[in-house]
Amino acid sequence: MAEPLAEVADLEKAWRALTVEERPRAEYYLGFSSRLIRRRWSNVDARLAAGDLATEDVADVVVHMVLGIIDGAPVRGAKSWSETRGPLSQSVTLESGKSDLITLQDWMIEVFVPKQAAVPVGSFPPSGQYEPVFHWKEGSY
Repeated sequence: MAEPLAEVADLEKAWRALTVEERPRAEYYLGFSSRLIRRRWSNVDARLAAGDLATEDVADVVVHMVLGIIDGAPVRGAKSWSETRGPLSQSVTLESGKSDLITLQDWMIEVFVPKQAAVPVGSFPPSGQYEPVFHWKEGSY
């Protein structure tokens, strides 16, 4: 089994120290996110070894993928969660249209596939030897 692309210590630096109960869950989701990245970009380990990808950037992506789960509401797929204790009240707002537990955002994808700058592209046919037809005032073609 391949090592996760981020460690629990990275997650704790980004958020807070994990409790004993949260640690196994965080380890699972760090591995899950790492496997998801390796399935999508199978050459990620080779690119890390070659220095084409920064280890810290990849760890940032994995940590932010996991933070959405670890720091989220206790109900899966919830957009918001509220709870009051005095005569007990709970409220859950579910996020519509979201089916995946972990998603890759645009900034995360750009770590692995940088955006290319838009450049003009043109393709022009050969002139066909029509230059002598066009005589300009300046005497040039």
